[in-house]
Amino acid sequence: VEFMAVADFFMTPTAELADIVLPTASWLEMDYVGDFWKRHGYILPRRKVVQIGECRSDHEMLNDLGPRIGQGEYWWKDFEQGLDYILHPMGLTWKEFKKMDYIRGEVQYYKYKERGFSTPTRKLEIASTVLEKMGYDPLPQHREPPESPVSTPEVYKDYPYICITGVRPPGFFHSENRQIKWTRELHRDPIVEIHPDAAAKEGIQDGDWVVIESRRGKIRQRAKLAAGRDPRILSAQHACWFPEIKDPGHGWDLSNANILTEDNLEGMDPAMGASNLKTALCKIYLEKAQGGRS
Repeated sequence: VEFMAVADFFMTPTAELADIVLPTASWLEMDYVGDFWKRHGYILPRRKVVQIGECRSDHEMLNDLGPRIGQGEYWWKDFEQGLDYILHPMGLTWKEFKKMDYIRGEVQYYKYKERGFSTPTRKLEIASTVLEKMGYDPLPQHREPPESPVSTPEVYKDYPYICITGVRPPGFFHSENRQIKWTRELHRDPIVEIHPDAAAKEGIQDGDWVVIESRRGKIRQRAKLAAGRDPRILSAQHACWFPEIKDPGHGWDLSNANILTEDNLEGMDPAMGASNLKTALCKIYLEKAQGGRS
């Protein structure tokens, strides 16, 4: 990457590698029209509480950047005008709206009886006419991922477990909040859940440090025995990094489940472009260098 700019609340591993870091404002540090995109009908003025240093909202940054790259006609003089634009259908400005508690539009039920559903045909579409027009299968189907016991049985012989990577530990949001002391106290180590039968087969006990390995790489996490699933399934936490490791990468590749998953274009979903984050074939074994137990 020749040039990288990062806007973030904290100095993350990505931010430390950036050419420019822009301190961004949290939701408490900016004015905004709250929840206007949801379906409950309420909107409320989310008033700025405090200014921290030079922090600015993403909206303000983009509103200033747009004219500088030749897109001035698509942006406003300042972002307050952007808030006025959102509120314009109600005949309000931000200055007027921020003095109010909330507004709720008129509630109307069974709208589909009068104007149909929000589809091109105005009908409830079991088969998607949008996908069909794009040349894709309009019906939901089960398709084996590119790497699975069925799609790649030869790989499955050497990597007999299916690793999913969607666990969301409370206190973290993807890679966020790893550097906050009390959230790390809640979750000190990255965890991989393994069925007790699979653990016994591999000589793994609860709390052992283990290595999870796919064709693309390997990581280390601490094992946690968890029943209630197919014994072939491993569930590894993702987005792990370690603030206590004092280098710009902060150990991002030591326990990060992204090391295991496939990210090439050929393996992505052809219609949606999603990568296969839930189906990496892998093997798991005790981390012998550390004795596995600590």
